[in-house]
This record gives sequence, structure tokens and C-alpha cells, in this order.
Amino acid sequence: MNDTNKKLFFNESDDETVVITISPEGSEEFDVEIIASMEIDELSQEYIAAMPTHSTNEISDDELILFRYSEYEDGNPEFEGITDDEELESVAAAFERYFNKATNELYNDENYLKDLGSFVPGIRIK
Repeated sequence: MNDTNKKLFFNESDDETVVITISPEGSEEFDVEIIASMEIDELSQEYIAAMPTHSTNEISDDELILFRYSEYEDGNPEFEGITDDEELESVAAAFERYFNKATNELYNDENYLKDLGSFVPGIRIK
């Protein structure tokens, strides 16, 4: 992910949230907020984890959604659904390990209650 997009998606401002509209083919549009990204070397691909900003008929607002992430030549982001079941399982497991580690680090810090408004690498705790 280029630096411009990192700053856009993971800004440190509590006043601004970047919302992206996803338009799946044959489904209702929905808005998401990106909460984390990672590159998985074994799959030679970058991925993002996003949370819907509102529930829809097809997606609840507490459902984590995973996308392939890439960039066009001009640097603009491209998000693609993951259709391969094995790839999706691998990506989901990698994000689960990431979130578990971040959560454990947060709760093992004796000052975590004071820091709920801060960022854990790529994750905004509200």
C-alpha cells in the first residue's frame, strides 16, 4: 500500500473516518471503514479487513469483510472480493492471529483503559 493510501485509510484523527462504498455485482451497495491491512507473503498479495458502517439485508454491521487490495498504476486503490475458499480461509486465519495478538497486547498493558482512543497498529479502538 502506498504512503498516500496508508495516510488516507489509517489517519490518526478521531474527527475523520474514511468510508468506502463497495458495489458488489448483483448485490446492494454498502459502506465500509478499513480497520487493518496486511501483506501475506505466501499468497503474494495484500489484503484489507473492513467493517460495514451500517447493516444491510445481506451484511450485518458487526461482520468483518476481507478484500484483496491492489493499486492501479496511478496509485488509486482497488478492492476485490475473495472468491477462492482456501485463500479466504488463509486470509481469515492471518487476520484472526493479528487481531488476537493486538487484543492481547492491549489488554496486557496496565494503561489500556486510558488509551482506548488510541490506535493499535492499523486498528482504531473506539
